[in-house]
Amino acid sequence: MTLRVNVRETLSMILHVDAQRKLVREQLKAAGIADSGVEADLLLAGVLGISRGEVQMRSLLGRELSEMEAREVGAATARRARREPLQHVLGVAPFLDMELAVGPGVFVPRPETESLVTAAVALLGQDPSSSVGQLTGIDVGSGSGAVALGVARAHGRIRMTAIERSSAAWPWLRANVEAFGDGHVDVFFGDAERAFSVVPPGSLDLVVSNPPYVPAANRPESREVWRHDPEEALYSGVDGLDFIRELATWSSAALARGGVLIVEHEDSQGAEIRQIFADAGFIDAATRQDLTGRDRLTSAVRSASGEGGCDQPTIM
Repeated sequence: MTLRVNVRETLSMILHVDAQRKLVREQLKAAGIADSGVEADLLLAGVLGISRGEVQMRSLLGRELSEMEAREVGAATARRARREPLQHVLGVAPFLDMELAVGPGVFVPRPETESLVTAAVALLGQDPSSSVGQLTGIDVGSGSGAVALGVARAHGRIRMTAIERSSAAWPWLRANVEAFGDGHVDVFFGDAERAFSVVPPGSLDLVVSNPPYVPAANRPESREVWRHDPEEALYSGVDGLDFIRELATWSSAALARGGVLIVEHEDSQGAEIRQIFADAGFIDAATRQDLTGRDRLTSAVRSASGEGGCDQPTIM
């Protein structure tokens, strides 16, 4: 006896948005992804090109996917279940008011790094509507361009240069600067030391960086991080501070009097970085917290004499 299956009814049953949400959630949970419910909706939204709220609405209304959409959701789910970063799967990472293009070879910008942008803009301390001349700054190790773009867009009167030496990250940086730079962000391909060598002494108002700061022996717990984020964006010597030491020296020569240096770092490194900055001729070194209340950012100001100043405590 031949069993006849109504193909339309079968496809209708498996193509319901609600059923797909549940299936994706179950597959992500089985892969060990903690926020499987949230990520399932984000994955569906990204594949379908709609908002997360629209995914939930279509689920409640009993809407269906096309066969092509279902296949695309399935392929994306399989990639995420293999612990490929969600941002790589979808091709974008939200950052401030931007949707940055990301993928293999580029460090995925984190929400906490938005605090680095906010603090840098605040430390510049000038009214963006002022008629005073334009400021200049550089973002060292720019990756996707998130920080350079964020500062330029938020401040309004600073021209930023995004410095990146990775040939894998370079196309992502170029694409994002073209999409969101509005003519206020330049790009520089090469080592930071070479970039600083062509900067006239005392010409910068800001040096900002989310540098490599993980100690060499500390592998991050997240599989997404240690499998997919570039090692050169993570590790920097035994204590994680080798690059920041060099950055402080380069910045000391390149920044104008009163210019600002600010970096992101691990929550245990603030005191050491404040001392590094003081030894390099900076004053008013201070560590700030991110939105989660963790010590995450340390800044300092270029002194007039080049002599270091006193260490300052953590501030909010």
